[in-house]
Amino acid sequence: MEFRRIIFIGDRRDSLGLKLAGIENSMELSGKEALNEVIKLIKSKEYNLIIAEESIKDYADQNERNLLDLSVDPLVLFIPSQETQENKESLESLAKRVLGVDITKLK
Repeated sequence: MEFRRIIFIGDRRDSLGLKLAGIENSMELSGKEALNEVIKLIKSKEYNLIIAEESIKDYADQNERNLLDLSVDPLVLFIPSQETQENKESLESLAKRVLGVDITKLK
């Protein structure tokens, strides 16, 4: 697999936090507009990893949701928004869901 790039799609606050972590490419979008951009980026194969806010899945129909969930090149990683605390997923469950590894049992 050739190296391409990483991009984040989401709100400004999360975008700034990820820029501090070294992810320079980002688009400050939300809702259906963010969903449409993620789908466009999946099809373009311009990026290896697309990080997006979990809330955009609420705007997807079943076919779009399947595309988002089954994409591996690029990999689409959904993260909870800082503004969406009621659906907050723990780091342990996120690692288990994404990586298939229970990090609580690692030594």
